[in-house]
Amino acid sequence: MGEITAQMVKELREKSGAGMMDCKKALAESGGDMEKAMLLLRERGAAIASKRSSRVAKEGVIAASITPDRKKGALVELNCESDFVARNEEFRNLVEELARHALTLPDPAQMLESRMSSGDTVAERVQQIIGKIGENIVLSRWEVLNCSEKGYCFSYIHPPGKIGVLVEVEAPQDGLADNPEFREFARDIAMHIAATAPTCVRREEVPQDVLDQERELYRKQALNEGKPEKVVDKIVEGRIQKFYAEVVLLEQPFAKNPDQKVSEYVKQNAAKFGEGLSVKRFLRWKLGEKAEAAAQQEG
Repeated sequence: MGEITAQMVKELREKSGAGMMDCKKALAESGGDMEKAMLLLRERGAAIASKRSSRVAKEGVIAASITPDRKKGALVELNCESDFVARNEEFRNLVEELARHALTLPDPAQMLESRMSSGDTVAERVQQIIGKIGENIVLSRWEVLNCSEKGYCFSYIHPPGKIGVLVEVEAPQDGLADNPEFREFARDIAMHIAATAPTCVRREEVPQDVLDQERELYRKQALNEGKPEKVVDKIVEGRIQKFYAEVVLLEQPFAKNPDQKVSEYVKQNAAKFGEGLSVKRFLRWKLGEKAEAAAQQEG
């Protein structure tokens, strides 16, 4: 076996991201063969990842990426165990890289098995980071929005990455995606969604079973308050209107001007950009909510 030089250790560290002593040991065991040493480090990273996979990963970062033409957008959530790691530059670089990678996939469902520019699969890349950082890391969810013919994607990530929004805005004319005022309008909508957490764009999108449940609840409340039977229906409908104002994007008070509904803000901008301006759909994620929902179901 040849001498393991400091330069060889440095080169392996730069390639693998592993610690100095781990690199030195891998080189010694591989007889100085760089490729074999890399394979050893990857195998050990996978073993470490397996040991740590049972630990709860509830911190992390949400990241977004959008194609230059704004016709496709991706949202990705990468979880870790501690806020310290969530602020780690390499961890944050990885989640940004994963968001960009998601945009390149013909089938986003194959994300974990897909190969990144490095040649590693996404799953292997995550395992490598687990081995290096020392915490359980989970790519908990990802989604890609493909816009309609007139639609454009915009995003907003609320610092430090705890809330992420993707919104598709349909424009009445070509070229608006590069218009600074139009982009400001779309960003305002995305920031509003982050702040107020609507569940849908229009009232027609509220599921009927949810409405039925709300009506039943409001009816019981009104009767328990001693309201006369003949006015209960009117009270229920009044409370349903308030419910719409809470969960329906277009009926919410606009965050930047609560005296104005979001629908009025859209109409105001339609006068500027043309009729046909609309908010088509959105994704709003809060860090850890998927894990919380799973825990509630198990409980």
